[in-house]
Amino acid sequence: MSNLRILYKNIFDDYSGAAMSVPGSVIGHQLINLKDDQKAKTWRSVDLSSPKMIITWASAQEISGVALAFTNLIAGSTFQITLYDDPAAGTLLHDTGAIPVTYNYDPPVGFDSIGSASFAYGGGAHVSAFFNSVSGVERMEIELTSAGNPDGYIEISRIIAGKFWEPNENADYGAKTDFIDTTTGMRTSAGDLITDRGTITRAMEFSMQAMDAQDKAALNNLFRSIGKSQPLFISLVPGNGPITEEQLSQQIYGKLDLDLSVTLPFFQRYSASKRIVEI
Repeated sequence: MSNLRILYKNIFDDYSGAAMSVPGSVIGHQLINLKDDQKAKTWRSVDLSSPKMIITWASAQEISGVALAFTNLIAGSTFQITLYDDPAAGTLLHDTGAIPVTYNYDPPVGFDSIGSASFAYGGGAHVSAFFNSVSGVERMEIELTSAGNPDGYIEISRIIAGKFWEPNENADYGAKTDFIDTTTGMRTSAGDLITDRGTITRAMEFSMQAMDAQDKAALNNLFRSIGKSQPLFISLVPGNGPITEEQLSQQIYGKLDLDLSVTLPFFQRYSASKRIVEI
């Protein structure tokens, strides 16, 4: 299994052009929304069989990972990423093939789907693909399918693309994912429990207790670069194959929640703990 992978420099936001191969975005849910970190701002297409986004850059980019955060992709859906060396034609540099989603969680209580209406209550799904680094990219195409989606449309809140960082030494065993439920309860004078439903978000926490000097330098650079103000995408179980429950549960799009403290537990080995909270 690959070590954890982190996307923290999102070149998607630097695109020079974004369009659909066939116009089909829902009014109010255009491609520009994919640059916004507010979960409720999404791109939608009522084409469930083959909507294709075409993203271009004015200069060559390097890409080794692409993530689609907060989607309504259910089991049976697919996504495919192709990279080219020209904004309009050119040579195919990489093709992931159609990557299937093999699992989806039930919608939160009170919702009929895992779409954006439920994102604040535990809905939505992240999917991602990681691959060997590809240089000279000037165009990225993302094609999707989601036959039978109960929403009647495909929906994505955020795209993250760029070059991933992977440590030489993986995260320690014991990484955990927390579900943070802000629901509150009050006991009435009659003895009844009155519940005020709150939002549900996730947090991921893990340690790296045996980093070498190269990993320590890269982690310092990451934190100095984005701090706690900018989002990142982390997968503890990265791959480029089918999206399983394990992948759905072990990746997160969020922000660092703790200051970075690096310790020196023994000679030329470094230790740090990270906690990331969902946006």
